[in-house]
Amino acid sequence: MKQNNQKKRYDTQEKKMKFLTKKGNIITFKKPFFPNGTANESRTQIVTKGISKDPSGAVKIIGSFYDGTWYKNIDELLEAIDWDWMEEAHSF
Repeated sequence: MKQNNQKKRYDTQEKKMKFLTKKGNIITFKKPFFPNGTANESRTQIVTKGISKDPSGAVKIIGSFYDGTWYKNIDELLEAIDWDWMEEAHSF
């Protein structure tokens, strides 16, 4: 069980972005998404290779096996990720 005084890994946008852009990290989303080419198979995790940005400001995670969903902006992407679950999983 996590101690109350333990420092959080993902408590700032800077820390979250650093984690998202590091190749090989596993990102867990709150809701399943349907990657291109997976024909009705949903996913909740992606192994990241980086982030792709569109001129409109839209962003998505580029994955090792498939890419994530496009989000309107970085804030929407960050909101879609289950940071509480990842905080618990990565605290061990």
